Amino acid sequence: MKEDCEETLRKITEKKYVLFVKRGNAAIRLALKLAKSLGCKTVLLQDMGGWITYKQFCEREKLDYHDLKTDYGILDPKALNDYSGCALLINSLPGYAALQKMREIARIGNKQGIFIINDISGSIGTEEAKYGDVVLASFAIDKPVNTSGHGGLIATNDEKYFDFLEKNNAEAVDIDIDFTVLFEKLKSLDNRIADLNSIRNKLIKELEAIEFVQKIVHSEKKDYGKGMNVIVRFDSDAEKEKLINLAEKEKLEFTLCPRDIRVNVKAVSFEIKRK
Repeated sequence: MKEDCEETLRKITEKKYVLFVKRGNAAIRLALKLAKSLGCKTVLLQDMGGWITYKQFCEREKLDYHDLKTDYGILDPKALNDYSGCALLINSLPGYAALQKMREIARIGNKQGIFIINDISGSIGTEEAKYGDVVLASFAIDKPVNTSGHGGLIATNDEKYFDFLEKNNAEAVDIDIDFTVLFEKLKSLDNRIADLNSIRNKLIKELEAIEFVQKIVHSEKKDYGKGMNVIVRFDSDAEKEKLINLAEKEKLEFTLCPRDIRVNVKAVSFEIKRK
């Protein structure tokens, strides 16, 4: 069954080599070790919408990091023109709320000699999950693909990169992935994404009804950024209370912002990915 999972993930990510890891954080650490071995000294990060361990692991690997200004987590690919020889560690579905322009990011990044690490924990199953020198994901609870909190992956098209990752996968003996469960989750991924989109679209209609649609983060984008979560800004306690009441009415979990891994403004993040 492990081989079936590998083959399915090769198709989903369009990467030849797939390595399973103990958890998503292990994949992040491995990717940064690889970047360091390739001579990268600085890691570029989005200023919001990433993950809490990005900076922690940069520090542990003694790598400098630099926050790139974004539009609520969405990076302007042209910003990469100002950098070369760095690594970019990017969440391609920042805050689970909108998709990055990964094709353009990869094009400019490759031109500038930037080593691209694409965290596809949220974007797995989309086109954006196919770009990057390496892609990585967590299978933790509340992810699109989850195995009850265990496991993750890192994948690449470069055999030398894969050899390095495999050699340095220190926790390989402790990997506890139920590959039967994983295979079922991968097979049903399209249906899960469709179900989450249905919940999201219903919520957006509810927000339109109470005249909050213009306060949705990325409301100017087509399909509101094609994400999973819906993040809505508020300007007063009364507006915050109204949004919380809507979350409770729709039986949706929520988290309050500012929060680095969502957005750094006052907002309610409707955590649709947790359904």
